[in-house]
Amino acid sequence: MASLLLSTMILGLSLHSARGLATSFSPVNHVYVSRFAFALKLQSRVIYIISSAHRPVKRKQKDLVVVGGGSAGLTAAKLAGGTLGNSVVIIEESKLGGDCTWTGCVPSKSLLASAKAAFISRRQAIQSTVDFQDVKDSFRRNQREIYEEDDSPTALERFNVESMSGRAILTSPTTVTVKKNDGDITVRAREGIILCTGASPITPSIPGLQDVNYLSYEDVWEMEELPKRMTVVGGGPIGCELAQAFCRLGSNVTIIASRLLPKEEPRVGEVLREVFIEEGIMVLEGRMQAVRRIDANGGHEALTSNGVKVEGDTLLMSIGRSPNVANMGLDLVGIDLNERGGISVNDKLQTSCKGIYAAGDCTGDRQFTHYAGFQGAIASRNILLPLSDPGILQTIPSATFTSPEIASVGCTEAQAIEKLGESKVAISEMDLAKVDRAVCDGQTKGFIKVVHHKKNGQILGATVMAPSAGELISEISVAMTAKIPFANLAKVIHPYPSYAIALQIMAAEVYYEKTMKLKWLYDILKRFGL
Repeated sequence: MASLLLSTMILGLSLHSARGLATSFSPVNHVYVSRFAFALKLQSRVIYIISSAHRPVKRKQKDLVVVGGGSAGLTAAKLAGGTLGNSVVIIEESKLGGDCTWTGCVPSKSLLASAKAAFISRRQAIQSTVDFQDVKDSFRRNQREIYEEDDSPTALERFNVESMSGRAILTSPTTVTVKKNDGDITVRAREGIILCTGASPITPSIPGLQDVNYLSYEDVWEMEELPKRMTVVGGGPIGCELAQAFCRLGSNVTIIASRLLPKEEPRVGEVLREVFIEEGIMVLEGRMQAVRRIDANGGHEALTSNGVKVEGDTLLMSIGRSPNVANMGLDLVGIDLNERGGISVNDKLQTSCKGIYAAGDCTGDRQFTHYAGFQGAIASRNILLPLSDPGILQTIPSATFTSPEIASVGCTEAQAIEKLGESKVAISEMDLAKVDRAVCDGQTKGFIKVVHHKKNGQILGATVMAPSAGELISEISVAMTAKIPFANLAKVIHPYPSYAIALQIMAAEVYYEKTMKLKWLYDILKRFGL
């Protein structure tokens, strides 16, 4: 009743002011303008308060609120709820599982497996055509299985994690409002909030692109038919994997890139280019400068920076991803962004707003599913447990699952020399043509390269281009993290014939090279019967 009376009084004041304005609008009476504006603003605010008071507000409390249901978010939530025993809610606007399950790792690796089988069958004259519907059924079946087992609300319930669907907006350092069609829900976090909103494909500003029905890695999975001619723009991991996959499935593929896998050792791009050309992929060096639509069915003509024109039926843009940071209330709670456009975090993954952390691709750090999951777990641990662990690492292995696979960790040769100087850097390298297993498999395109410190032997970085590169790089990563000198891998027995034994052979060469430098001392000791 008091609120209603106050509203009536304000309404009367507004009407009085309005009448005064109607009869006395002059420079002398400009005070009425301010009074009228203030009255209207106050009236609307009171009416909003009254209406809100009579509208049911749903509120929840949890120990931890996780925003985003991709790799980082799911790992953070499962650790907090399942291992640490806290109450957790995870909020996802689209689909739980994120890029990895629906548009990244799972469908792309399934597609690559189908493409490899088709390539081998065609090469051995077993089968020459591919049923694209069977290919789609395969990766969709894998998506469903992984989603139901790992990502679904039912799966999360086993970890004491509640899932909510809707758009999450930060409304204070401790609350998140979830925008839902059936009514908003405000969740208060007793311990903290973790932002794991991921990243989205970059839309480049290229003349004519807005007139072409181009695809990104997000929607390429919705194609109903195998493209006859596909143009892939971008030579990063996604572009290279999809270019090779669709070529092996039967599409005529052209890839436009200044360089294939530019963040890897230069030799990687050179060897991969040879492989692509051998398999029938046209590799055009340069950038796509412009594109135009040439028919009503989505056909296009792309112009490269080198003046080359190429026509295709399907255009796949794969030039990178940018952090998802818009429309989530970051400004309201004072969360800063970094120079990469991501959420700025410290070594503990804490943002500039106390109690709110961020993990994964939304930070603008290196975009790997495994790194995002690691950061999600660290953010969860740092919020819920005493002390803290570092969430930003330098030694992060990565893998591109082309054939052959490419995996790397740490510095390239050029980066190590720039950092330490050429005199302190040693290189060990072996071509796959010298690895017996590669010869037996007929997979001799590739190499293994290890960059190590000339004095103390510590591994500074490594690159593996081989069929099992994604597995081999893990051994090197363990050695780097444990600070095991490269030469000491010679003392670890590796099975023969395997690709991994190449590491033991390379390490043995370094080990005995150092040994020979002390041969004079060993000769003396031997004379004394030692």
